Amino acid sequence: MIVTPRLSLPLLAAGQAQKHVTHNDALTRLDALIQLGVESRTQTQPPASPGELSAYIVPAGATGAFAGRTDQIALFEDGGWTFLQPRPGWQAWVADEAEHQLWTGSQWRRATPVSSLGAERWGVNATADTANRFAVSSPASLFSHEGGSHRLIVNKAAPSETASVLFQDGWSGRAEFGIAGDDEFRVKVSADGSQWSEALAIDSASGAVALPASAWACGSNLLLNGDFRLNQRGFAGGSLAAGAYGFDRWKAGAGGADASRSGLTLTLSSGSLQQLVEPELWGLESFAGVSLTLSLEALSAALSVTIGDRSGTIAAGAGRRGVTLTPGTTGALAIGLAPLGSGGASFRRVKLEFGTVATGWQDRGRPLEELLCRRYHWRPDATLLIDGYQQAGAPLRQTLALPVPMRAAPSVSYVVSQELNVQGSDRGVASLSPSLAQGFATAQATGRVRAGFEGLAFDAEL
Repeated sequence: MIVTPRLSLPLLAAGQAQKHVTHNDALTRLDALIQLGVESRTQTQPPASPGELSAYIVPAGATGAFAGRTDQIALFEDGGWTFLQPRPGWQAWVADEAEHQLWTGSQWRRATPVSSLGAERWGVNATADTANRFAVSSPASLFSHEGGSHRLIVNKAAPSETASVLFQDGWSGRAEFGIAGDDEFRVKVSADGSQWSEALAIDSASGAVALPASAWACGSNLLLNGDFRLNQRGFAGGSLAAGAYGFDRWKAGAGGADASRSGLTLTLSSGSLQQLVEPELWGLESFAGVSLTLSLEALSAALSVTIGDRSGTIAAGAGRRGVTLTPGTTGALAIGLAPLGSGGASFRRVKLEFGTVATGWQDRGRPLEELLCRRYHWRPDATLLIDGYQQAGAPLRQTLALPVPMRAAPSVSYVVSQELNVQGSDRGVASLSPSLAQGFATAQATGRVRAGFEGLAFDAEL
C-alpha cells in the first residue's frame, strides 16, 4: 500500500476497487493523528478492552501485541492494533501525565514546561542530564527582582546532606561555600580539586566565626599536652594499668591501655586513654550544655570519642577531623579516646575547643604547656638537700616554692638518698599549700643534720 510520507496515510491506487475503504482509513488516521492524544507512554501491556482509536506510546519492555514496538504509536482501529512509526517533530498529549511529549527522532521527551510542573530537564545552550537537570552555557546569568526582592534558595533534605555552591576550573573544584555534612556555614578552597582546606566556618547557633586554616585565629586547646610531648613520669610506652598515668595528663581508662609515641604520632594499640579537664581552669563553673569539638590529625582507623556523658566517632582519614558533642556533665570533664577496631589507631595533635568547628593546631609553646601540666603533677629533676646545725630533738626545715600553684595541696612522694644525725625516720617532704612544700629533718643529737631527697613527685591530679 502506498502511504503519505509524514503521517503514513493510505493513498488511493489507480483502478482500485472499494476506494472508500482506503479513503475512510486515511480519514480515520487523520482523526487519530491530528491533535494526537495517547492514554499513556508507560503501559507495557495492551489494555483488555480498548476503545476505538485508543492510542498509546509503546514503552521499552512491552509485551503482547506491543512487543517489539518500542516508541511507536499503537492505534486501535477496526478491532485491531495498528502501529505507526513517529517522525521527528510529532507531538502527543499524554493523558495520564497531563503533558505534551515530543518525538526527537530518538526519544519521546517533554515538549515544553507545563504550568508549575516544569520540565524534567532543561538545557539553555547546554545538554541537561540526570545529575544536572538544569544546565546553562552562557557568558552570564541574571536572576532579577520582580519589583521587589529576590532570593536564591538552596535547600537540602537533612543536616548530613549538602547545600553548597561549587566553583570549578576545567571541571576541577577550586572553591566551595555552603552547608555540607552539618548546618555550619563553611568556605573551603582547593588547589587541585582533591585536597581541600577549610578557610572559614560559622557556628549556626552562636554566629561565632572561625578561621581553621589561619594559625593566629585558631581556638584554644582545652586539653593539656595534646601532642603527648611532655613526659615527666618518663613513660617509655607500652601497657598502662587502669587509671595509671603515662604521658602528662593522660591516663589509662577503666580497661587499661597500650600506648606508644613516635615523634608527634601516638599509637593507641588497645584500651583507652583519658584526660580530665577542669572547668575552673578555663573560667567555667561547668561544661554542661556547652558545645565542644574534639579533633585530631592523621587518624589511621576509626576512633570512639567520649566527652563527659556524650559519645561519638571520628572516621579515619588525612587532615584534621573531629566530632562535636554537648555534654551534660558537671565537675571535671572526662575526655576518652578508644580505637573502634581491634587493630588500634594512630593519630596526632588532639585538640578540644569551644564551639562546633574544628580549627587547626596551635602550639602553646613548651614553657607554657609545662607550667599548665605542673598544676597537676611536678617532678623536679633535682635533689632536695637539708643541711645545717640543730639542737637535739629540734627540726631543721627548708621551704620549697612550687613553680606554679597546683590545683590543690599535692601529695608528695620521694626517696631518701642520704641522711646524717636524723632522729629515727623523722625526715621527709610535705606540702604546706598548693604553692609551697617543706623539707624537714629532726636532729638526733646536737650538731650537723643532713637529709637528701630524690625522685620527688608532687601530685594533684584530678
